[in-house]
Amino acid sequence: MATPTASRWSQTIHARLLRMLTRAQLAPLHRRQEGVTSVEYILIVAVVAVVVFAAIKGFFGAVADQFDRLTKTVSGG
Repeated sequence: MATPTASRWSQTIHARLLRMLTRAQLAPLHRRQEGVTSVEYILIVAVVAVVVFAAIKGFFGAVADQFDRLTKTVSGG
């Protein structure tokens, strides 16, 4: 059976650990977030790049199709 001082010491350590864990979990809530982080900038740039590449591919695909039609018309085919 544990002695009263060992039991009290154990409870003190347990209480301090719980307080420390609670502070660690609440820490992100207390920080002020202003602006956009670098990760968010990278994600935004990646999405914009994908949209631009898709638009360019579609544009040049349409130009290539029109060129093929024009060459077939001119060659009499």
